[in-house]
Amino acid sequence: MTAAPHRRATAPQPRPRATPLPSPRAIVIPLCVILLVVLAGLAIAASPAVTAGDLAVIQAIESARTPVVDAVALADSVLFSPVAALVVIAVVSAVAWLGQRRPGAAIAFAALALLPWLGSTVVKDIVRRPRPLTADLPHHLLTDTGFSFPSGHTTLAVALGLALLIVFGRGRLRTPLLAFAIVAPLVTAFSRVYLGVHNPTDVLASLVYAPAAVLLVLALLRRFAPAPVASAVAVRPARADGS
Repeated sequence: MTAAPHRRATAPQPRPRATPLPSPRAIVIPLCVILLVVLAGLAIAASPAVTAGDLAVIQAIESARTPVVDAVALADSVLFSPVAALVVIAVVSAVAWLGQRRPGAAIAFAALALLPWLGSTVVKDIVRRPRPLTADLPHHLLTDTGFSFPSGHTTLAVALGLALLIVFGRGRLRTPLLAFAIVAPLVTAFSRVYLGVHNPTDVLASLVYAPAAVLLVLALLRRFAPAPVASAVAVRPARADGS
């Protein structure tokens, strides 16, 4: 009998990652944008000329108010308040987790929607810009407390819209969620100035900060989150027909 040839044992090769890791730029660029927003906020808060320009814009808007726009702005203020937004986020996450059996998607959605807003509160505490003075706005519709830069309501609207689009925006849901992600932040940004609780530069800063914060959270989830969460926000290959 001839001896069977001896086969050299080979170490098992690690399985390739299902989705590619984001490049370092995907983390560094949003961080740089957020830092620039903070520096801009510090400069704006120290500039009486910018504050005077903001006040002039608010007063011009206030002088052109209508009952219909009043109602829309007040409703938007309630819809994207922290309490209402938390309820919406909790309901959507529960439906994804319990109804669709997608815990990874639920966690990813909640992180994308909430973490940018929490970050905006940190930016507010760094910049510490006061809100528009009610004494300068005799016909203002709403009084709010806390610091002004950036707008938390606008940040929530951006983060919520993008989180819905990133996690659930496929198939028939893509078009309505894309429309919501565009329209809701713009309406909210306008309403915060219209109501006299934020300066125009506050909401403009939110429209820059919030997408950068969402992209930062997205990159971190793709790089460091457990597989079920990372796969919920993974880049999906384009279909053969290009759609």
